[in-house]
Amino acid sequence: MHEASLVQGLLSLVLETVRDHNEAHPDDQVERITDIVCDMGLLSCVEPQTLSGCMELLAEGTPAEGARLTLRTSPLPCTCSRCGAAFELTRRHFACPVCGGDELNFSGGHGLTLQSISVASSPMQAGEEEHARTH
Repeated sequence: MHEASLVQGLLSLVLETVRDHNEAHPDDQVERITDIVCDMGLLSCVEPQTLSGCMELLAEGTPAEGARLTLRTSPLPCTCSRCGAAFELTRRHFACPVCGGDELNFSGGHGLTLQSISVASSPMQAGEEEHARTH
């Protein structure tokens, strides 16, 4: 189940980003991550339900606990060797839409790419800001 290791890497990246933000912006602290959006290659061999389940389990006790994971499938750019047509596949039906040929050339399509995160911030009140500066 490689989904668990993918989620570990994804969570590490997201949590590091939040940590970096919080260090750079002490007056605008991120309390939690609400949404994580990723693009998934058509050939990624990732089971979305398993990935979501791993995210739910591994995010427990972190700022990402309860975050919604949105997985979008990225189109796969292809060229037909038979007729030369260029097109994008959006589902795993590997046939040229022009000639029906199955001799397709493509590259990529295997990745999982973090596109965005949404967060809930907690701006400090005036008194808290003064306290944070002095301690």
